[in-house]
Amino acid sequence: MTGLTQLSGKIAEYNAEKLGTEYFEVEWHAGARPTHTIWQGRVWSQQQLYDVCGLGTVIGLCGANCYHTYFPFVPGVSVRTYTDDWLDEQNWKESEPTEFRGKEYTLYEAKQRQRQMETAMRAQREKVQMLQDGDADPNDVMLAKCKYQGQLDEYARFSKQMGLKQERERIYIDGRWRVAPGRIDKKLNVVNTMKISVPRDAYKIKGMTSEAKHEIEAAINNLKKEYDIRLDLIEVAKMEVGDIFGAAPYLDDRGKLRFALVINEDIDYNVVKKKIQRRYDKGRFAGKSIEDYIAHEMAHIMTYQDCKNEAEFRTRQRIVERQFMQGISQYADKTGKGEESLAEAFVCYRNKEKIPIRAELLIRSYIERWKK
Repeated sequence: MTGLTQLSGKIAEYNAEKLGTEYFEVEWHAGARPTHTIWQGRVWSQQQLYDVCGLGTVIGLCGANCYHTYFPFVPGVSVRTYTDDWLDEQNWKESEPTEFRGKEYTLYEAKQRQRQMETAMRAQREKVQMLQDGDADPNDVMLAKCKYQGQLDEYARFSKQMGLKQERERIYIDGRWRVAPGRIDKKLNVVNTMKISVPRDAYKIKGMTSEAKHEIEAAINNLKKEYDIRLDLIEVAKMEVGDIFGAAPYLDDRGKLRFALVINEDIDYNVVKKKIQRRYDKGRFAGKSIEDYIAHEMAHIMTYQDCKNEAEFRTRQRIVERQFMQGISQYADKTGKGEESLAEAFVCYRNKEKIPIRAELLIRSYIERWKK
């Protein structure tokens, strides 16, 4: 990925030469390492990319694991994506520490801690699998599962306290899905070739009726009439507080990438529509209906559905994350993620609401190619 970023930089320099400019705008993303926050999102001359941003060094712009890249900027013609005031405000917000179990974390430190916790959970999931494959004592297997469940609960508490979205796809991408005690769902390892429908266990959701179930299925079918969507499964599962739906990638028995639509088992479906409308009225989310929220998740799936395996998915995800667009919705701005701003922009696009030209171009590139 570092090599790909550096290649993108060389292409940007080539384009700048053709445009006759020596200036570049560096991308911005939330939770950047502190040494990068001073120059991300701003405009620099080519020499300043080296002197200020550290281009060409391991710890600077386009160095090891750096998410930033840069684009040609023509003074007097180009318009900056981010203002200095907005960048200064974001830097101030991200530098404010939040306490968890007696330790304070900045946004960058919190995201790094999230990655560490996800790595530890993948290792524990592997341990559970190895114990099961080796016919270990059932008590040892259960203890290993309980430890994993404890890690998962701690991850959820930490993420909530830090105001971060849980990125459980980083945990589940190993293809083992759930290994917590009493929550193994073998259906997720089976390729569903039948007509996709909301499972019967959706009725355990408060307020879920047959009419509501059919409404969800109708929304999916409406979208599938417009687009070739590779949805393999619908499941009911515990999600982050406030979530209604989610899109979850997983690997089948052959290691092929599949996609599930997840319905949060903890929601109260009696008040879902009012909650959606309230969020829309306050500008928090782009969606104003059940179908809009499902369209958001289908946008995630279509963005990645041509990826054949985990490696291709990860590569695409890194690229899409860099395409963050400010101002689509408060939710997307809070995450600072390209895939969220793209999905929110797609909802606006379907509703014929005004979105930036850049958003339309990204929708055409990643989503409209699946239009029937």
